[in-house]
Amino acid sequence: MSKIFGMTKFFKVFPMRTTFSFILRKTTCSLILFLYGTLLCGGTAFAQGEHDHGKAKDPASAKDMVMSPHDHGASMGQIQSATPTPIKEVALPEGLSSAQSMAIDSTGRIWFTEKVGKKLAVYDPEKKGFTTYSLPDSWGKMGLSNITLGLDGEIWFTVTRWIEGTEEPHILGRFSPADGYFTKYDIPHNSIPEELTVDAKGTIWFLAANKNYLYRVDPKTFALKGYLIPTANGNPKSIAADQKGHIWFAESTANKIGEFIPEQEVFYEHELLTQFANPGKISIDKQGRIWFVEMTANRIGVFTPELKRFDEVIIPTPSSSPVALVNDDNGNVWFLEYKGNKVGVFNSEKAVFHEYDIPSFGSLPADIAIDRKRSILWFTQSATDAKRLGMISINEALAESNKQNNAPQTPSEEKASNGSLSKWLAYLVVIIGIATLGVWLARRSRKGGHS
Repeated sequence: MSKIFGMTKFFKVFPMRTTFSFILRKTTCSLILFLYGTLLCGGTAFAQGEHDHGKAKDPASAKDMVMSPHDHGASMGQIQSATPTPIKEVALPEGLSSAQSMAIDSTGRIWFTEKVGKKLAVYDPEKKGFTTYSLPDSWGKMGLSNITLGLDGEIWFTVTRWIEGTEEPHILGRFSPADGYFTKYDIPHNSIPEELTVDAKGTIWFLAANKNYLYRVDPKTFALKGYLIPTANGNPKSIAADQKGHIWFAESTANKIGEFIPEQEVFYEHELLTQFANPGKISIDKQGRIWFVEMTANRIGVFTPELKRFDEVIIPTPSSSPVALVNDDNGNVWFLEYKGNKVGVFNSEKAVFHEYDIPSFGSLPADIAIDRKRSILWFTQSATDAKRLGMISINEALAESNKQNNAPQTPSEEKASNGSLSKWLAYLVVIIGIATLGVWLARRSRKGGHS
């Protein structure tokens, strides 16, 4: 009884007006919270929308293997991107692991290496068929790593061990498509060839990061000569030759772009703008500018030799880890986003980016090349489960992107936009009104309590 009496007495000391004001204040707060919640829901709704034969296997048919982004069935085990994309994919035949390094020959055939395995493969887009060549058993427990095309159509490559515990290979390889034979060249001084290129004279150049050396191979005599890179432990990677015959490469640990002039046998090194940028793949455009990815800094960099000047641009997708890039014939720079799972393109004249989602989820794109005759971009997907080549029509992709950027707003879009704005303004007016009413009642209540 004492509790009931106490509660009754507690309520009696409040005047009726104070009780009414208390209820109104509670109601006002509830209405504000309700409208705020409604606003949030409305905003969410608007946001939806050695010389051995390679033993070529029989070509594997790739008919019906070219798939548009929406052709993949659930049996593929891939999560598809919900965003429309111009990228198509070609499934690799059974017996091939995921693709790694790639190159395109003069006929438009796509050559690529396995990420794990001993095969060199080629895909013919016209015949829609694959052919594979296995590295001879006499080469030991190793597989092909990086490849590049010679002037005569032969394929030069480096190798890597594919079983842990085996000795690192000090080998440079060559494959002749005409007869299907592999030729092995042993490299002295325990140097391990990694990335390589062929210049306009047919000279083969490669980097040996473990010795911090740049090497050249005479295409006629196969004589080998090495040059010590000035900065120690620079971890040189990626290599390209410009129109003058100068050799360019990245020094990822030293954070530099290296330049070697063969006629003078002299090096120049150029310090990057951004510290710890981790420069990677290099590509040279028609103007002789040196483009490269900055893997850690998430940027595309360019060095203009005549001006000794660096410029950079930040990739829109954060932490995308750009890994490879190539220049097309129209001044565009195409690149791969390893973690972003996208193909990007940057127009340096307009300073505009476009990015396209790769249909296969987590595909880990690795290398990129352009079929210039057909204006088609090809890239490898290195994820274990991907087992696909990606392709994109450059002209179609850019035309569609530009069309979307330049498309005028339709009347329905304008109406929806105006309607959305009106709704937000109406909500704001109501909230201000209720808040004002709450303040007024609170003041009235305080005045009544003092009177």
